[in-house]
Amino acid sequence: MKKYGVTTAVYQRISGIGSLGFSIKPLTAILSDAFAFFGYTKRWYMALSCIAGAACAIVYGVLPFKPSSAGIAGAMIFISVFCIANIDVLSEGHYSRLIKRHPIPGADLISWIWALIMVGAIIASAIQGPLSDSGRPTIGIFLSAGLQAFCVCFFIFNWYGEKKNLVERKEDYIFFLKQEAQMQAMDSEPMKGGVGMHDITTDKSKRKSTVPYHESSPQNSDRELVNFGELDDDVVEYAFAETSCMCGIFGVNKETISRNISVAVYGVIMTAGVIALTVLNIMGTTYQLLYGCVGISVILCAAGFLCIPMTIMKANFFGWFQQVSYILISGGTDNFYMSDASCLPDGPHFSQTFYNTVGAVIGNAAGVFGVYLFARVFSKQSYRVTLICTTLVQVLASVFDIIIVERWNLYIGIPDHAMYIMGDAIVYEVCYMLNFMPLNMLISRLCPKGCESTMFAILASFSNMGASTSSTIGAILMETVWPLSSSPPCDFSNLRWLLIVGHFITPLIAIPLVIVLIPGTSICGCMASKERTSPFSTRDRLRVERDLRL
Repeated sequence: MKKYGVTTAVYQRISGIGSLGFSIKPLTAILSDAFAFFGYTKRWYMALSCIAGAACAIVYGVLPFKPSSAGIAGAMIFISVFCIANIDVLSEGHYSRLIKRHPIPGADLISWIWALIMVGAIIASAIQGPLSDSGRPTIGIFLSAGLQAFCVCFFIFNWYGEKKNLVERKEDYIFFLKQEAQMQAMDSEPMKGGVGMHDITTDKSKRKSTVPYHESSPQNSDRELVNFGELDDDVVEYAFAETSCMCGIFGVNKETISRNISVAVYGVIMTAGVIALTVLNIMGTTYQLLYGCVGISVILCAAGFLCIPMTIMKANFFGWFQQVSYILISGGTDNFYMSDASCLPDGPHFSQTFYNTVGAVIGNAAGVFGVYLFARVFSKQSYRVTLICTTLVQVLASVFDIIIVERWNLYIGIPDHAMYIMGDAIVYEVCYMLNFMPLNMLISRLCPKGCESTMFAILASFSNMGASTSSTIGAILMETVWPLSSSPPCDFSNLRWLLIVGHFITPLIAIPLVIVLIPGTSICGCMASKERTSPFSTRDRLRVERDLRL
């Protein structure tokens, strides 16, 4: 902020643009699920994202430090983060497919993924803090560009082990045959000793396959989710043709497009809303930003309940509302903690090294501990219990920020650095991960087969959109209700009210919604969406019903 010479409110706006880049990723997910690029639905899209993200980071790093460059810097951050988000969501789609095939180790897989992400964040924080203090912050930007470019190797050599699009679509097709047979058997066959058996015979093979199902498989008590066991692989593999276009560069997944028209439309609506909110953050006035934020939020929520299956949209809406209710005011807190003596004589005066390195390293280490707690303790609990407990603790952790802002810690002899580490850096990060991990797991379980990347992108992006909306609300409050001044003589007297309202009161509103919107099932339970929908078109379903004699 000091380098570009922008105000606290402008900094708050630009800081929210980064998360908006994660909110636009449904665009890439829709394209990747519908059009295989050189035979793969994820591999080459991620490779292109690495190259584009590195290029935008380089442009951001060479911009001159002046107020007129702030808007361009925000745009480059947005595009670079969008490219990172593409890799993120396509990776999530990849491991979501793995979790649906092997649900029991799903919690451990996500825990390992996020533990490694936190380790990477620790390393990045340890590098960037000293560079910022030494007046060379752009070195970290160029390092980021180099690392993004290096990640192309993962996709050139296919270290993800992604299968060809045609192979995965055949697997989805076979899975659908077995799933339909099992569910029809559950509806029509009597239980014998707790286990039912069903025979599948086809005209083409004259072979018979026994599909077992257990009495623990029916819908749960709240009739939101249904469990599926492991199915036999002895099912006829039908001919599965792939349509291509543009001289074979793109393979067209017609069954995915025809089945997910409403989801694709919603992804386009969300993308348009994110772009509009980004433009308003950069160029709009305070009231334009306010009206745009409210209008976009209402449209996205209403369209979501129309286009997305109800069970999935409930989790989607909760993730969005939980983020919105915790109002982000990083523009105020960052400036308060790092203001020098000329701005705030009795302030904490944190250095870049402490705030962006020591504090971030400790916070990310605490996040790793939160991941461990989730894998070992909370993964055995229900979604509702985990989310309610962690929300309450997260709210209580906000008391530490209020104590520092009011300077009460000095009266009891606790230094600012120690109080900050005990509160925001540790407690908040642990609670954040314990809040995030169950929703991440729930999203992975609810993604339908055949369009994992698209649905995961919409669900995750809606939550990211909530964080961006929260940051926008924080910027509006700073510009209208409780203004702050970061220019000498600085005035942070209203920061206490921003913290009390945004971090202590409004997050509690999300607790009743846990009961209404989140299923009461165990996090490690095997589940899928209740709707009996396949990843294939109506014509494919009719052919299945004709060929299968149950």
